[in-house]
Amino acid sequence: MLDEQVDDKGTDQTGAREIIKNLCDRAFDADADKAAVALGRSTEQVQAVLSGAEPADDDLVMKARGIAINRGIEVE
Repeated sequence: MLDEQVDDKGTDQTGAREIIKNLCDRAFDADADKAAVALGRSTEQVQAVLSGAEPADDDLVMKARGIAINRGIEVE
C-alpha cells in the first residue's frame, strides 16, 4: 500500500509526502497545524502522512497542489 500510486500522474507515497512537506515548509513556515487547516485535515493526520505512518490519498495531494498553485509555490 505504501508504494501504490496516489493519483493519475503516477505520484507514489514518497512523492506525495514530498509535495505535502514542501507545501508545509514553504507556505506555512513548517507549521503542520496551519497546513492541516488549509488542507482540511487534522494536524495528527498531516503529521502521520509526513512521518510515513499513514498513506496520503489523492484528495490530500490534489489539495496540496492546488494551494501551491494559488500561492505561487513550487512543491514538486
